[in-house]
Amino acid sequence: MKNWIVLMFFILLLAGCGTNNQNQGEDVSESNIVTKEGVFVGLADTHTIEVIVDSEPISLDITDESISDVSNLDSGDEVTVKYEKNNKGQLLLKKIQQTH
Repeated sequence: MKNWIVLMFFILLLAGCGTNNQNQGEDVSESNIVTKEGVFVGLADTHTIEVIVDSEPISLDITDESISDVSNLDSGDEVTVKYEKNNKGQLLLKKIQQTH
């Protein structure tokens, strides 16, 4: 019986040592938002687009808030992009619009 109590004590102790990793790598502040002009190249895959910015291609992950913006673009369109870099180094597309 004594061993059972000791075992339960250690289980409860270890359960209290857990960490909360929710949103880890997803947290980004407003100061991380970058706005650039470039040229839309197209979809790199089902959730990533490629844009030429400052003469360099960059890949941006499409987010729920930007998915409708992407569907209206054609390759070669001049665009303005707003994106942010999360803690994992991913570039998350916030908004993309064709410049006129």
